[in-house]
Amino acid sequence: MIKEIELINFKSHKKTELKFTNGNNIFVGISGAGKSTVLDAICFAFFGTMPKIQKKKVKLSDLIMDKPVKEDLAKITLRFEINNKNYEIKREIFSNKPSSAELREDGKLIAVNQSQVTEAVEKILKIDYDLFSKIIYAEQNQIDYFLTIPPGNRMSNIDELLKLSKFEIARTKTISISNRFKNLKNMKEEVIANLNEQEIRDKKSELEDYLNKAKDEEILLEEKIRRTKTTLNNKEELFNEFERNKTKLENKKAKLIEIKSAINLLQNEIREVKLEDIKKIEKELKDKKLKLENLEKEKLEREKEISSLNSKIEELEKNLKEKKEAEKFLLSFNKERYDSLKEEIEELKEELFNKKLRKQQYEDAILSLKESKEKCPTCDRELTEEKRKELIDRKEKESYFLSKEISELDKKLSNKKEEIELENKKIEKANFLKKRLEQLKNVESDLDNLKKELEKLKQKEIDLSGLKEEVQKLKTHYEKLKLIEIKKQKLEAYKQEQTKIETEIRTISFDESEFEKLKKEVEELKKNLLTFELNLKHIREIKNEKEKSLEQIEKELEFLERNKKEILFLDYANTTLTNFANTLIEVQEILRQEFVKTLNEVMNEIWSYIYPYEDYIGIRFKIENRDYLLQLCDLKNKWINVEGFSSGGERAIASLVMRIALSVVLAPNLRLLVLDEPTHNLDANTIRNLTEILRTKITDLLEQTFIVTHDERLIQAGTGCVYEFKREFGKKEPTKVIELNM
Repeated sequence: MIKEIELINFKSHKKTELKFTNGNNIFVGISGAGKSTVLDAICFAFFGTMPKIQKKKVKLSDLIMDKPVKEDLAKITLRFEINNKNYEIKREIFSNKPSSAELREDGKLIAVNQSQVTEAVEKILKIDYDLFSKIIYAEQNQIDYFLTIPPGNRMSNIDELLKLSKFEIARTKTISISNRFKNLKNMKEEVIANLNEQEIRDKKSELEDYLNKAKDEEILLEEKIRRTKTTLNNKEELFNEFERNKTKLENKKAKLIEIKSAINLLQNEIREVKLEDIKKIEKELKDKKLKLENLEKEKLEREKEISSLNSKIEELEKNLKEKKEAEKFLLSFNKERYDSLKEEIEELKEELFNKKLRKQQYEDAILSLKESKEKCPTCDRELTEEKRKELIDRKEKESYFLSKEISELDKKLSNKKEEIELENKKIEKANFLKKRLEQLKNVESDLDNLKKELEKLKQKEIDLSGLKEEVQKLKTHYEKLKLIEIKKQKLEAYKQEQTKIETEIRTISFDESEFEKLKKEVEELKKNLLTFELNLKHIREIKNEKEKSLEQIEKELEFLERNKKEILFLDYANTTLTNFANTLIEVQEILRQEFVKTLNEVMNEIWSYIYPYEDYIGIRFKIENRDYLLQLCDLKNKWINVEGFSSGGERAIASLVMRIALSVVLAPNLRLLVLDEPTHNLDANTIRNLTEILRTKITDLLEQTFIVTHDERLIQAGTGCVYEFKREFGKKEPTKVIELNM
């Protein structure tokens, strides 16, 4: 049982909370007031979709309220009870992100996100969206939906609801697979028909014989190669020993020739040089070098002394120049100029003071004249205004001229101060120069004495060129004698090495004829080894090719055997699948017959209970020409098709009976029916009968019914909660719901 629903920003519902009970829950109100929206919300809460979305009449975002203010979120909360367990579904729709959902069982969260919640709800209700939307939920004016399906299509539509269509899908797929197996079997039979099995097996035997012989030949060649390699290794070791001795002998002989040549060259070089006492030459060279070093030291000291004298002379010449410049400055210096400037400054200061004093007196007088209006501040006589102004003007002019004179005197005083500052610096300079002249009074005589001393040193010049030449000649001659000594030592060493090499040559054992004979044997063995290896390689290549051919033949035989087994299997599978497809047809037909039988039993119980007249005594669902027919039985036991009726009353009651029966048979766990505008196209009498049936009979058959109507007469059918829906379109207001007390 659905217990309550809460809608927030869902289409026209700003915030609507509705509680429901067992029996008939009625929604009444004008068209567009938001009644059907509640049914859409119930469907959406259960399955995350609804017929208008499936038919693409609206988008998911259209479910969010956009009047009077566009919202970003719509929320549905549905609470229901099944098998003594309370469930709560919450689904939220967002304008800017994916929707969310959750499902709770007795307060415990059991599923999240849209698909998980929908899957869990289907398991709890034991129905899916298709069954709910086609059987439980009769959309506006669709109570007779099954009668409006064109003949010929009803069986496929109902089979789809009953999931019997899956049997047809399975049968079609089974036949398709069976045909594929049959085609595959035929293809495999064609393939093996083109293969000569005996020929392939004979070829296999031939290849196996050849490979056995090739293996024996391969072993024989491998043994020959092994023996040849052993002999070759021994001969090569002996040959290498001969070759090393030959190389060693040739190297020794070449070295001996080189040494003899060096000995002859050294002997010739020694003979060309006149031999002298090298120690005597060495002593003479040492004495000459010592003398040269002493003279060079003496010359260096003299040069340092000359350099020192030149520096002193240069310093005295600078002092002499300074002395002359000082004497010249002192001749031009006049001390009286400083005294004169000092007197002028004192006079200017006195004059400036007097003028500033007079100016202050004028300013005081002007201030007094401005403050005194009637009497002269100086003589205390009566003053007219004209006379007062005249006095002020005259004194201001005199004050102005005094200001200019004071400014000129300030400039003159400043200039004189600068002049006396310069003269003061000249006096300081003159005093310094007088002291400096006293220090430099003997500079001329000192300079003259130093120049004379320098001249004497320059006259004592020391010439070392002759001695240097003698030292160089002695050094060259000494080095030649020393080199001869070294060559004599080398000559002796070469003679000793010559004797040593000649002895070594005599000890080396080497026979040229034996060497050549051994060389030919090694070459012959290498040639034989190469021949054996090439033959072995050739045999192995052919063997490899034959092995590949044998492998290919074995694969062909394996392919042949595998295809034989697969043909047997495909034949068995094809027979099994054909039998399975026939069984599916039989099962589908049995289930369809069982469904019709059960539905008819329930419909007749309901018909006899709710049909208010005695014109028709039975109702049935009949399979005819691969389609379903809804028929009524009259008093003559004649069955009449309901869709041919002109009476809206019988048609409406038959459609309602069928809806109730389908709900009871296909959704026994829910025992719910949803009717949207069920009175459409019905006359007043039929509406009155339908209202009575809904009020007195339906509640005994179903646990809960939801009825949406704009016809206020159906309010009388309410046995549960009755709600009136109102909405003013002109003002774009949200839906308002009022519960009516019945």
